[in-house]
Amino acid sequence: MFKLGLTGGIATGKTTISNYLKTKGIPVLDADEYARKVVEPGTPGLTDIVNTFGKQVLQSDGSLNRKLLGQIIFNDMTARQKLNGITHPRIQQMMTDELQKLAKDKTPLVILDIPLLLENHNIAGADAIMVVTVPESIQLNRLMQRNNLTKEEAQRRIDAQMPLSEKEKLADFIVDNSGTIANTLTQVDKVIQNITESI
Repeated sequence: MFKLGLTGGIATGKTTISNYLKTKGIPVLDADEYARKVVEPGTPGLTDIVNTFGKQVLQSDGSLNRKLLGQIIFNDMTARQKLNGITHPRIQQMMTDELQKLAKDKTPLVILDIPLLLENHNIAGADAIMVVTVPESIQLNRLMQRNNLTKEEAQRRIDAQMPLSEKEKLADFIVDNSGTIANTLTQVDKVIQNITESI
């Protein structure tokens, strides 16, 4: 089973590509989806977060206040590391369990959609890495619009990740998402064709 790591920077359009690959019938294991599951009300993950950051990070219904937690961790590297220490091992376990099921079913190709794949030194074990990239000015504008952030807030979130230029150096495949969606998907098709011909 070939594991293609899909990564990029915040607001580079990774989700668009992830959704497109799903429509082609390729299984996509989405780390963000697992990240939401491991902090649902009643989970040990959420309990650990409350014990670490206090009850202030909960909404009135007992669910996680993502916006508030985001503000805390994007302004404090130690807090970010603490949160990662709580969530990453649990996300990793869920992904491993899912990969084992797919391997049993003899799935030829699976996508590992992981925003911090390269920051975490590919501990997920992707066989090749596809990086979705855009110029930083486009990334900044998209993030400000998407998350309703000030320029400073958006820049802080971008700066919290490995620079796209660094990710590009570590990529096996680069998809430039600064043009039309059709252009982006054509690049993605070529990558998938490349891989399926080689496995």
